[in-house]
Amino acid sequence: MISLTRKISMVLLFAAMGAGLTSCLKNNDNQPAIPSAGLMAFNLSPDQDGIFVRLSGNTLGNQPLAFTNYTGTYLPIYTGSRDVKALNANTGREITSSAGFRFDADNYYTLFVTGADSVYTNLLVNDHLDTLVPASGEALVRYIQAIPDSADYSVKLSSGSKEVPTEAGFNTVSEFVSMPAGNLAITATNGTGAALNRTISVEARKAYTILFIGDPRATDDTKKPQIKFIVNGTVTDSTDQ
Repeated sequence: MISLTRKISMVLLFAAMGAGLTSCLKNNDNQPAIPSAGLMAFNLSPDQDGIFVRLSGNTLGNQPLAFTNYTGTYLPIYTGSRDVKALNANTGREITSSAGFRFDADNYYTLFVTGADSVYTNLLVNDHLDTLVPASGEALVRYIQAIPDSADYSVKLSSGSKEVPTEAGFNTVSEFVSMPAGNLAITATNGTGAALNRTISVEARKAYTILFIGDPRATDDTKKPQIKFIVNGTVTDSTDQ
């Protein structure tokens, strides 16, 4: 059993505490903890300059997500079956909709909003960071291939003596794999001559998401195909608590 580092876990804890304090104002009885899940959301649609994410009508976060932006951490949400939508922040027009996605208590999820040219998708995945543990001295690493209208990419992650080669079509989200801490070399090539590469430093016991994003037709450098990454958090074994 693992839990995410305090930086993430405390967000959920304070949310539960806040609900408990509100209840205590009404009576002195002990109130049960409110079940919650964690959700991290990304805008990976290069022609959407800003989006809002809504869960059963409630907006996630306070600010629209610009292209390449994300919520910054796992935000606490109510559990159960929720409708998930993304809206253009300027027009309010709905661009994606997923009905009845189930969020379970104490689980961590990611929403990737992807696509372009009026064809957009909600990719909702359970990150399984409530159970995954990297090998000793290693980090957890995964990727999403979110470059629309592109040929499949041959992706390779290399760190130390370990290499993980995979094929990734558009909207592929890989599973987390354990990789040695240190310099992680990332390469992605396809049959049309496109080649992306980047080397990042990964730390033991942290979880990372690699983002292959951008539009192959873009002339704006900020929207051309590129590699970015974020840190999901630090994972710890229950014996460390």
